[in-house]
Amino acid sequence: MSNADEKTAIANIALLSVGEKFITSLTEGSVLANKINSIFEGIVRELLGDDWVFSRKRVNVEDLTQINKLTVDTAPSPASFVIGKTLTGASSSVTCTVMERLNSTTYLVTEPSDDFTDGETISDGTDSVDCAAGYPVVDDVLNLGEWYYGYQLPTDQLYIRGLGDVDYDKIRYPYQREGKIILTNIDDAYWHYNRWIGEDESSSVSDVTLMPVWFHRLISARLAHILAPNITENQKIRTKVEIELQEAWLYAREQNGSETYHEAEYKGNNDWRDGAHNTLQSL
Repeated sequence: MSNADEKTAIANIALLSVGEKFITSLTEGSVLANKINSIFEGIVRELLGDDWVFSRKRVNVEDLTQINKLTVDTAPSPASFVIGKTLTGASSSVTCTVMERLNSTTYLVTEPSDDFTDGETISDGTDSVDCAAGYPVVDDVLNLGEWYYGYQLPTDQLYIRGLGDVDYDKIRYPYQREGKIILTNIDDAYWHYNRWIGEDESSSVSDVTLMPVWFHRLISARLAHILAPNITENQKIRTKVEIELQEAWLYAREQNGSETYHEAEYKGNNDWRDGAHNTLQSL
């Protein structure tokens, strides 16, 4: 089934729960389909904002965009550099993006594309500073309180799971999130998180074909739970969808737990294998 067909099937299960007629697609143009279509992606994003095995991802912080500290000698004019804007060196054409403003002369920026020219003018397109000799200064060691390094959060991140060792998942390191930046003292570790699952990496349209069927059930239950108070006065139906959501949530958590296995936690034994091993030993 296509992504659109899967979403229609999920929606129709929700409609069955609330006693409504089926739709042919989320884009058929009916009032009910339009209502579902307007909230479907929001529901998926809400539910994905939790720790599900199928949406887990790890990336080495070395592959994330590193954050540098940029210091200029005087405040930009007529105002401070704006967060989110691209800074450009007038003579070097080197660029970087402003992530945070520490004060009028110090900024956290994405790693510059190259080295700025000593004493050049830097501008964000509106505000600029004509640096004196020895400036701008760019440092990849931030020294922000207890934190040395900074990295830009992945754009597909929904839920943070933590900073882990590259060789052993159970070793975790301290970190702190500030806005779109991860602050840490580690420069070789895995950043663990749960990602948005879209039709492609930059798409805001979810792809439910990449999600397990037990998660489809949770989407249907949540959709029915949202729809029920808006389309029916029947208290029995409202109570039923409330119970169905609780059951779908519990089932999803059980299935989520069954899709991971750690050998160190295995407590049983294989009688057939052990018996064969003992027999071979006695020959």
